[in-house]
Amino acid sequence: MENTVSQKTASTAENNPETDGDIAEQKLNKYKLTPIFAVTGLLEKQKTPAGALFKKSLGKLWDVTDQISLDFIIEIEKRFRRKNKHFGYFSKYSKSIPKELKKYFEAPESTAKKEFVSFSDSIMVSLSTAAEEARGPSMAGGNVVIMHYKTHEEDDFGKLLIVFLDKKGMFDFDDDLRPEKLELIDTTAIKQAASVDLNLMSVCFPNNDGKAYLRFIEGNSKSEFFKTAIGCDISADNSTSVDAIQKALEDFIEAKNIDIKVAEDLRTGVEDLLLSYSRKTEPLSIKLVQERVDTVLPEGDSSKGVFSAFVNDNEYPVSPWFSPTNYQAKKSGRITLKDGSKGYEAEVNKNSIGSMNSGKPVKVSSDGEYLMFPIDIENKELILKIAGLKN
Repeated sequence: MENTVSQKTASTAENNPETDGDIAEQKLNKYKLTPIFAVTGLLEKQKTPAGALFKKSLGKLWDVTDQISLDFIIEIEKRFRRKNKHFGYFSKYSKSIPKELKKYFEAPESTAKKEFVSFSDSIMVSLSTAAEEARGPSMAGGNVVIMHYKTHEEDDFGKLLIVFLDKKGMFDFDDDLRPEKLELIDTTAIKQAASVDLNLMSVCFPNNDGKAYLRFIEGNSKSEFFKTAIGCDISADNSTSVDAIQKALEDFIEAKNIDIKVAEDLRTGVEDLLLSYSRKTEPLSIKLVQERVDTVLPEGDSSKGVFSAFVNDNEYPVSPWFSPTNYQAKKSGRITLKDGSKGYEAEVNKNSIGSMNSGKPVKVSSDGEYLMFPIDIENKELILKIAGLKN
């Protein structure tokens, strides 16, 4: 069961004469997080003769020394770990958001506050513009929390959160859009949220040739205007998702110490699932992969029912829904083997590999230094001649 940070804090406050500031300081040390700046924006839907008009406003900077700021970070990070995520980059063609953000987090301390406010305002301008272009009867306004925080590590640029919230949930704001209370138990308040790893962005943008530094989660809204406004390119395409599922499966097998025979059945089962969905029009989801994994695991196995959580907790770049091609599905159960000097390269089925006395067609020595492959009759004569074993 999930315990909220605010409940823990309330319990501590009842048994200790400490102030809220003392409690917040203890939690900052425990989680090694430091909120730097935070502000709330308001996106309001106005009724006009021509239709909807979205207006934006920006409140005053939060007092980030209170416990609400840290509670908010911890709660949003928890949501990112537990929900399916989209991964991506800022578009290299984006003219404003990523450049404004880079200008802020690389700014000297003397101008950082001014640059943060400027960046936050540009976020609200972009959101209001994108919402207006999207329009639609289901489009609604809300609060937008923009927050920057760091760990206690030296030279850490930290992370930036952009969280689109329903106005009716999660926070009570004062007239300056500063939070007075945080309702962590309200799980429906989040419409959408983005998290930017500024360390990765600092080395990847604008070429975007490294790990995806943008993460998105969807709450009670699936509108694309939020991603459009931020100016992102989603990187977890079908190929990335299939590769990540295979990596997650191998790591899952190792982490859960799963028996070799069961591991082989898991690989076969997931490959068969991918192949079946390569022929279907509807997409595949992590939940469906977990269901296939669970059908293979023995009855009563503690690893049942946790594969989805394993994927999400470890942030493998898997889209919530993806459609594998036949080529991707067939390749998923195979591995390419080659030596360090590139003297050979061979693609084999993972389940074909075993120890020297395993009876598997591809055998590996106990020290892992050598492989033995069976030779088909058509190439046997030629290989013996090449090796100098036959005149």
